[in-house]
Amino acid sequence: MFFSLAYFFVFGLIIGSFLNVLIIRLRDAETILGRSFCRSCKHQIRWYDNIPLVSFILLRGTCRDCEEKISWQYPVIEAVTGILFALIGYFFFSWSDPRAILETVWLLGLVSILITLSVYDIRHLEIPVSLLIIGVVWTFLFLCIHLFFFEYGLPLWWTRLALGVFGGLVVGFFFFCLVWFSKETWMGWGDVWLGMLAGLVVGLRLSFFMLTLSFVLGAVIGITLLVFSKKSLKTQIPFGPFLALGILLTLVLSQAVPDMLRFFLY
Repeated sequence: MFFSLAYFFVFGLIIGSFLNVLIIRLRDAETILGRSFCRSCKHQIRWYDNIPLVSFILLRGTCRDCEEKISWQYPVIEAVTGILFALIGYFFFSWSDPRAILETVWLLGLVSILITLSVYDIRHLEIPVSLLIIGVVWTFLFLCIHLFFFEYGLPLWWTRLALGVFGGLVVGFFFFCLVWFSKETWMGWGDVWLGMLAGLVVGLRLSFFMLTLSFVLGAVIGITLLVFSKKSLKTQIPFGPFLALGILLTLVLSQAVPDMLRFFLY
């Protein structure tokens, strides 16, 4: 088990490094195929200075060429991705269960998408539609494969695909109402599409729990920022990261402590 988790963690570090490149270059529509370079001096980064997490520590958070500080975003995203991949491996993966393998592959992709759009939303206060489309297609494809191979014979309305579609419509409509009646002062249209993805991922039965958790997290962190930082009531705080975190926590908690969710299910 330890070695399996270590593999997931290291794989997450590598993917996290790629996600950093994607987050930075997505804004300016730069290609993601080119070599990594310092954003200050434009020097290409040597391969041994591009080892996830390790290089940042060895270089003490500075560029080898110009000695400019490297953003803490890089090691944080790498570490968070590694930890989340390890959690998915621990709670969902099993070599002997084809269903678990399929779900693990889907979740690793989903986590990568949610991390990318969350950090992008924090940096730019917007959610890329392209990432939302990829997330919806990725999840819908997983649900269709899951239906075909593992839910044959079940009534269609009890399948994960049907519950996901209903969940996406309900959560998406909820955020649509918030955006429409607040005239985009509470939420943005990107949150509507992210809400549809969230409902599709967790399904109708867990949508209420996921929404409750997301808003509680948003309130707690928002109040903390008001108290301990220079944020004011007029400061825009993106909701996308809280919704993404609510999705991930809902999925993990549904596996780790399913009894805790009975209040929201029955």
